[in-house]
Amino acid sequence: MRHTAWPDPVRPLVGGLAMMILACALTPTDTLAQAAAEDARATAPLDVRVDAITGTRPLDRVHWGLLLMEASTGEILYARNPDLRFAPASNMKIPVTAAALELLGPEHRFETVFLAELPPDPDGRITGDLFVPGTGDPSLGEPFHASADAAVEALADSLVSAGVRRIEGRLMVDVSAWDSTSVPTAWLVGNLPRTAAATGGAFAIGMGELEIEVTGGAAPGDPATVNWRPMGGGSFVESRLVTVPAGGGVDVRDQYLPESRRWVLEGMITPGARRTLSRAQRDPVRQAANALYRAIEGRGIPIEGGLEILWNPGEPVLGGCRAGELPVCTGSVRIAGMASPPLSELVREILEVSQNWMTEQLVRVLGAEFGTKGSWDEGFEVITETLVQGAGIEAEDLHFRDGSGLAGYNLISPRALAMTLRWAAERPWGPHFRLAMAEPGKVNTTLSSRLPELRGRVFAKTGTISHSNALSGYLVSDSGEERIFVIFTNASNLPAAPVRAGIDGVTREFARP
Repeated sequence: MRHTAWPDPVRPLVGGLAMMILACALTPTDTLAQAAAEDARATAPLDVRVDAITGTRPLDRVHWGLLLMEASTGEILYARNPDLRFAPASNMKIPVTAAALELLGPEHRFETVFLAELPPDPDGRITGDLFVPGTGDPSLGEPFHASADAAVEALADSLVSAGVRRIEGRLMVDVSAWDSTSVPTAWLVGNLPRTAAATGGAFAIGMGELEIEVTGGAAPGDPATVNWRPMGGGSFVESRLVTVPAGGGVDVRDQYLPESRRWVLEGMITPGARRTLSRAQRDPVRQAANALYRAIEGRGIPIEGGLEILWNPGEPVLGGCRAGELPVCTGSVRIAGMASPPLSELVREILEVSQNWMTEQLVRVLGAEFGTKGSWDEGFEVITETLVQGAGIEAEDLHFRDGSGLAGYNLISPRALAMTLRWAAERPWGPHFRLAMAEPGKVNTTLSSRLPELRGRVFAKTGTISHSNALSGYLVSDSGEERIFVIFTNASNLPAAPVRAGIDGVTREFARP
């Protein structure tokens, strides 16, 4: 049977009429019974209140990992499956950033510098090669600079300020302290073009992202114009687009060709039409090195020997130094450079908006600084050992496949994450860590539109990948007590919205006395 929809003006009338009929139908006894039921729910034990949320369809089919802890004593106030391991999505960023703050310190600044064997001569000439040792600085782009291009231009400006006018040798970008793997092994192939799966390297810019702008030609048959940012290699993006007559439609298809390391655009576009694509760079180190080369020459400093990237550690370079050891080599002279904002600000950018690329950079930084190489595996070992020794977690309760949580193969138990959060709160850098979390009502954070009634009382990290949602961090209870909470959901087979609503409901109950 086909039903006729009510006209919009009628809906409020019908709804209001229904409410009045219902109100009239309720007897005083019914009203008292409803009030008594609400009072019973309000005064029920915490486990009953939580079960009322998690035990209701469709959330009763979800795997829940829950833990609520008194921050000052570590007393467990509530737990469900606390020792099972869950895929935590972006809650994986919590152990990564906590370990980074512990090992590097909140005031740590990355330095990107230019080194040479000798300072510039009176005419501003560098008579040999100019070296840039990559340190994994994750700040070379937005939001710390106006753009990735602005970041490399600032580096070039530091050379101008140092009096450099000509480089008679090569620009040598040394990335050999890191392995050249650009993608964690557990990431899905389908994710790789997306900016969420952008990766970097020892020298990388712009959060590994690429913005491609396509404009149709002036008339049918004319080539389309393609620009991209950051501008690295001049042939990095190839357009095979055809300008078709107006009304012919726009169909821009893109693919990355790993063999030739370039993006190719195909399809059709109408005259003057514009499309912008946001993608992962896919070849971040070469593009960053080329962008820096362009920026230096754009400041009127010719580089006579061209550009070279050093991939292999141990290769002899300037002044008896070796590739991969330049920052600590006494045979080099610092010519120019610049420093990043303090690590506490970088961690805030990671946790507030859930920034994947910067997190992956930190993992490999920790591997390079405290392990044997700037690799994911070395970084994972360093982080795990830091948390085992510091937070007292069991090593078996933490399994890394990436740092950002994009991989569905990461594992951590609710207890291990709660112990990490409590340990972090007790460290000297704890206040920086807490304030770096997302907050309800705070603009440009992942909790900006959630839990408005707990504004100023929740400091937490969200997490979302397919079938997994999470929320963990710190909260202040209705009675003013500091609490630590962990909420994991796995295998939901549901859209994120109803699961998040359930998570928020549990969080509200966790805040009650």
